[in-house]
Amino acid sequence: MQIHQHKQRTQHKRSLSLFVLKALAGVLLSACATTGGDSGALESSNLRLMEASITKDQAVVQSLLAPDFTWREDEAPLQETPFEFWNRHNLWVPLNKLLNQKTFDQGAMKIAPREAKSASYKGPRLAWRKVGDEWRLAYFYAGSAPQ
Repeated sequence: MQIHQHKQRTQHKRSLSLFVLKALAGVLLSACATTGGDSGALESSNLRLMEASITKDQAVVQSLLAPDFTWREDEAPLQETPFEFWNRHNLWVPLNKLLNQKTFDQGAMKIAPREAKSASYKGPRLAWRKVGDEWRLAYFYAGSAPQ
């Protein structure tokens, strides 16, 4: 009986989380539609990537990556996809956290988190850049943790 109740509570929490996520997505999409311009396009791409990172939807994530997207800072040969690397090192949550951070401009890129302005910052970071008319993820580095 307790196991059944636990499963019901877990399913209810998941349903509630999904409902909250969809509501948040709706609010953010309407905000994007009203802000317009470059910032609206970036917010729209950011939101799509945020949703895809939560569900680990590789097809959507792939569509938002720049053609020269990088995910490793070291010189190791790229014998795995970014998704395999992120799964192996549990990097989906850090990616999502970065997507919730404000960006700063550095040349043609928008970088998060703002702490990455410091040359001494070695933590997780990502950058967006324009590819044609769309914002694409140029890189996502996990920081000094995984190899």
